[in-house]
Amino acid sequence: MKRGRTIQGKLRRRIVLVGLASFFVATLLSNLVWVPMLRSRALKTAKNGNEEITSRIDSTLEFIDNYSENLALSVQQNTAIQRYFSDPTASNQNIAMLSLSNLTSYEGIVRAVFLEMNDSPLLDSLSRICEADYELLHSQWYQDIRDSEFCRRLSRVYTVNINHVDYPTVAYARNFYLNNRWCTFVIFTSLNDMLYDVRTVGENNYDYFLLRDSTGAVFYTAGDETWAERTAAVGPEAGLSGLTEITSGTALTRRSVSAGWTITSFVSNANILRSLMPYSLGLLMSLACLLLMMLIVLSTSLGKMLRPVVSLAKTMDGAAKGNLEQKVEICSDDEIGLLQQSYNKMLDDLRRSIDLIAEKERTEQQIRFGLLVSQIDPHFICNTINSINYLARKNRCEDVVTVNTALMAILRDRLRVNDIEITDTVAKETEVVEQYLKIQRFMYGGDLRVVWDVAPELREEQIPKNMIQPLVENALFHGLIDQESGMLDGELRIALQRADGGLLLTVRDNGVGIEPEKLEELLRRTRRPDERGSKIGLSNIRSRLYYLYGTADCLKIESAPGQGTTISILFRSI
Repeated sequence: MKRGRTIQGKLRRRIVLVGLASFFVATLLSNLVWVPMLRSRALKTAKNGNEEITSRIDSTLEFIDNYSENLALSVQQNTAIQRYFSDPTASNQNIAMLSLSNLTSYEGIVRAVFLEMNDSPLLDSLSRICEADYELLHSQWYQDIRDSEFCRRLSRVYTVNINHVDYPTVAYARNFYLNNRWCTFVIFTSLNDMLYDVRTVGENNYDYFLLRDSTGAVFYTAGDETWAERTAAVGPEAGLSGLTEITSGTALTRRSVSAGWTITSFVSNANILRSLMPYSLGLLMSLACLLLMMLIVLSTSLGKMLRPVVSLAKTMDGAAKGNLEQKVEICSDDEIGLLQQSYNKMLDDLRRSIDLIAEKERTEQQIRFGLLVSQIDPHFICNTINSINYLARKNRCEDVVTVNTALMAILRDRLRVNDIEITDTVAKETEVVEQYLKIQRFMYGGDLRVVWDVAPELREEQIPKNMIQPLVENALFHGLIDQESGMLDGELRIALQRADGGLLLTVRDNGVGIEPEKLEELLRRTRRPDERGSKIGLSNIRSRLYYLYGTADCLKIESAPGQGTTISILFRSI
């Protein structure tokens, strides 16, 4: 044992030394090579994001420019618009506006179009015009364009609200020659689609970024607002240098040549460090390989000794989960072998004890169930015998034989105490109920209608003994016996069908029903299998269901005053 501890100590010291050396080398390489490389890569990715955003801005402006070019050609060929500028009457204006609307497509980013020639009234494309649009048309920016000949120019970015939706807008103005006169186009462009694409690119590359228009005003931001103040301090003039070191990170700036817009993005040092993750995983994989090599060395020396222990542990785990059949293979005569022998003997003793206990409990359960089945209401027997005496005094011999035969059939079924089977066929159970109903009709008279709904293929199915008759008895005495005449009056429906993987028994009457407070008390009693009652009926059934299934939840009672009572039991496989 002392020598074994010495070997384990040597192996432990070697593992520690190799692990420390590997960790030191990996950390050194990471600091000297990987960190600067990854910082450069992260900044390059951010630069590429800026380039992509400016490219999308340029693409949007290129679209607008091409759109204006095509629209100018269409206007030059449109006689209605030319007629209006030659004769600017109200009638010609309406026709020209309709023609301009037909020439304009609003399925993309174009929100509205204006057309003006000299001092003629403005033509619009029958679109929604906002107050901010009119303010721009009365600004010095638009006046400078009108005073020029050939000119193409973007406005500042401003926001309009249409139907409670904000639309960041930029106006693109252009002069062109029509009928020997200069005309001015103004195309109002919604930036929502472009900004959506910009936000998608920015969120994947930056912690925070903002867009400035040609005037230097910020018109869009996205990302972590905690960086807004530091990033906003970097002006658009930084677009020439591109990189600016700020607190806790780096700001990157790029300017769109065509639009004069500037994007300023911020990449935090924490974001850069997150890019180390793949390489950290590489380091961990390297360490894992080193550890694997160590485990191989250890398994060579310790595997043979540990294998019996592992086998014993697996077998014991299986026993804990209920597998008591698998024994341990004894492979040595040392202390481990002795432990294996002791475990196998313990397993045999435990299995025999469990079998004895299970057999005892099974026998006791069958006896208890049989006693519950054999219980007979003494009042029922006394009343039936009195009825037989009454029929005998009246010399109704055939009725005496009928009632007596029915009673004997019930008694034979109930007093099978030595029969340990806890189930019987549906056919047998229905026969007993028929005999019981025959006796009750003789005893109480009246008009009792019984409807059976049992498919022929179910008659040979097995169900727990004496479950139908107590429910029928409960329906008769608590629902269908008239309180004034003392006679039976009503309809009783007995159904059996397949449901939820078992057989569903339903006994329904159209009697007086049960008051809510009495029904609640009855339901409470059915939910408490530990509660013992003195009654033969539902208490007996509840107890037997608990013995069979460990719960009485499969018993359901539904009733309302004047609407009858329905009792159902779902028989599951035993």
